[in-house]
Amino acid sequence: MGLSIVTVCMNRRDHLLATAPRVAAWPHHQEHLIVDWSSGEPLRREELPADPRLRLLRVEGETRWSLCRAYNFAFARARGERLLKLDADAWPTPLFDPEAPSLKASSEPCGPDPTPAPLCAFGSGPEGRKGQFLIDHALLEAVGGFNELLVGYGFDDKDLLARLLHWGGRPAAALPEAWLGVIPHSDAERAELGTGRGGLAASQGLAAMRATRLANRLVAAHCPWGPHSPRSRYREERPGVWRLVAGSQPEPPPAVAAELDHVRRMTFWGHFLAIPEVFLEVLPFSLFPPARRGRWQVRWWHRLWWHTGRRLLAVPVALLVAGRQGLVAGGRPGRELRPSGQR
Repeated sequence: MGLSIVTVCMNRRDHLLATAPRVAAWPHHQEHLIVDWSSGEPLRREELPADPRLRLLRVEGETRWSLCRAYNFAFARARGERLLKLDADAWPTPLFDPEAPSLKASSEPCGPDPTPAPLCAFGSGPEGRKGQFLIDHALLEAVGGFNELLVGYGFDDKDLLARLLHWGGRPAAALPEAWLGVIPHSDAERAELGTGRGGLAASQGLAAMRATRLANRLVAAHCPWGPHSPRSRYREERPGVWRLVAGSQPEPPPAVAAELDHVRRMTFWGHFLAIPEVFLEVLPFSLFPPARRGRWQVRWWHRLWWHTGRRLLAVPVALLVAGRQGLVAGGRPGRELRPSGQR
């Protein structure tokens, strides 16, 4: 089979229902595999386009989003020789041509070996396009897919890109920005904190993403991933419905896991509340606990500080910025300051 589009969705129903018809209108794929990763309201086939190329699977029992595990599950069940990974908020525009000469040129033989290089191209541009990619299925399997030890959001694509570069010895090609459409959404939505684009929810979403992004960098360095790394296993409970085999999910060594929890905790609260790490270390642990099942327990006192103390801390910074802008505005272009007595 030719090209499989692979999409995984967890509680992004509105996004998926908006993008699925646009994917169905694209003529270049032979399969669109959609995996419902334990959405609170299960996706139903009749809600999706009546496109015979579309397959819907569901994974039950997952309490939190795991991009790496979810997409590895989907990749393993895709039938195509090539894979186009598209998130629920993305679709290929009519300009997207998987047979474009620019993509073929990226896989031309390099050096004395006449064998064409595997196809590997990642999105470019803003609003999440960089997380989408077109790749030969065999190449993705050769590097082990996504690193399932990474959790939350951030660094999963960079880790995969680094392993692909190491394996193939050449950088990935770029999918032009105009080839992909994406529904813009906030960091708070990515972190499943609601739809807010400003204020406390946005600050909490950005802090959560920074915490997982930094921790994922560390786990990728401590625990390199590859084709022989143990992956999560699943069993099919009934046609089209799957569940994780208990105990099969890979975990980092205990010492690494403890370091990662510390890094996430310091980064999240330090960024969200603007409290330096040197003070977080001495404040009561119970006031700033680690995440539980991927959720940060933001209490009333955290909100109070965010609305008061955190904003007061921003006042000196604002004054410094205003002072610097005043100095710049007060300068005269083309005139240098010289010591007194010099002309």
